[in-house]
Amino acid sequence: MPGTIRRSAICVASLLTLAACGSSDAASRASDTKPAATKATTPPSTELVVRVLDVGQGDATLIENGGSRVLIDGGPEMSRFGFLLDSLGLNDSTFDVVILTHPHADHLIGLRELFMSHRHITVRFFFENKDPFATANLKHLRDSIIARVGRGQLIYRDTDDPCANGTPICTITMKGGAKLHIMRPLPTSDPASTNPNNRSAVVKLVGPDSASFTMWLAGDAEQEAINWFLGPAHYDVNPGMRVDVLKADHHGSCNGVTNAYVNAIDPQLLVASVGAINSYGHMHTQAKALYRAHHVPWYRTDQNGTIEIRSSGTPAAKFSIAVKRGTRNMKGPSDKHSTQAECNPIP
Repeated sequence: MPGTIRRSAICVASLLTLAACGSSDAASRASDTKPAATKATTPPSTELVVRVLDVGQGDATLIENGGSRVLIDGGPEMSRFGFLLDSLGLNDSTFDVVILTHPHADHLIGLRELFMSHRHITVRFFFENKDPFATANLKHLRDSIIARVGRGQLIYRDTDDPCANGTPICTITMKGGAKLHIMRPLPTSDPASTNPNNRSAVVKLVGPDSASFTMWLAGDAEQEAINWFLGPAHYDVNPGMRVDVLKADHHGSCNGVTNAYVNAIDPQLLVASVGAINSYGHMHTQAKALYRAHHVPWYRTDQNGTIEIRSSGTPAAKFSIAVKRGTRNMKGPSDKHSTQAECNPIP
């Protein structure tokens, strides 16, 4: 299904290209003393590919553009994520940016597979909120990250200061021209931050041509964090929240959406990462009713499998959606009406 064309104004507080951060690619270019005429002149492809991976009841989103690769979360199982790495041919590869939105098991466990020595995977930048969170899987993941930092192989960033310069928004430019805006999450000074979901990092993806494709991803952020995005953070102004595709907060839970949120984002399409069998009732019937009321169709990984979005990144182009099976707006066997107070009704 092709997406419609829309232009989003982008205003960034700080620009951080991969070259400026001292990536190995930038270092090799800087030290290359060969005559310019011997270098390849073919520019990187502008095609942008986003895969919302079918990892069960969890999150993992792979973004590729011009040879750059970004991963947001890794799902709940090392074995399942390892299978995806194998099937996508990602062993012996480089991930320029990896983001753990927040330290819940259904987002982090699969990321441990990136650091298995037999995979020979390079990670250049790793972003997470670094909050204290006592689980064995998070400890193992952080130990792997810190070990690579100690060997000078990885740069480790706190999402509370994503550019390490005090600004709330860090923008990474991929080799094909797509931009990734990484935004500071709800601050720890807010009482709602005791819920780890509300400390989810926020990401806006902008294609090489912003009229061709934009996407908003906010992990498991719930209504308190959403209100902060729209209020004190002013993310609706900078970098702007209006996009083509919204990745559903909190697996399609009714506590991860409000009417004001959907109005600010105004998506043409919703994608939800959700497990075929879950005890949470995701996707909640109230959330689906809200999306219908806003005329926003959806795809979901439990019914559609991995969801692949492609955009050529060229002016006036459209984006396309491909799924493994099924159609839009499908129901799931676990879908239930939530009894949570914040969902009855959704504000």
